[in-house]
Amino acid sequence: MASEKPTMILKSKSDLSAEEIDSMTDAEAWRLIYSIRTVKAKDSRLQVCFTGFGTSEKEELTYLAHDNRFKVVASVTQKLDYLVGGENAGPKKIEKAESQGVQFLSGDQFVHLIETGELPNET
Repeated sequence: MASEKPTMILKSKSDLSAEEIDSMTDAEAWRLIYSIRTVKAKDSRLQVCFTGFGTSEKEELTYLAHDNRFKVVASVTQKLDYLVGGENAGPKKIEKAESQGVQFLSGDQFVHLIETGELPNET
């Protein structure tokens, strides 16, 4: 008989009867639980990374991003959509982002994007 935890999980996550669950060993129950687990949903939010800002300004931009359903990340990755840079943005980070096709925005341009939904014009 499966122990209490896998039994409770199977009762809530499967269509098995109590008798079927009771006839399982712990190993069988856990194997079944792992096989019926749903695939973790992909996070499809736009990703933004802030660099070169003072602590308080970065914190404000981070809150603004979270409030508008952006995923804030700490580094430049393949999935990054926007790199938002302040006065002290590192040239290597900007170079890496641009080489990957990531759009670079200033803090003001990011706020404009949030407020209007429009990307700034290239100058």
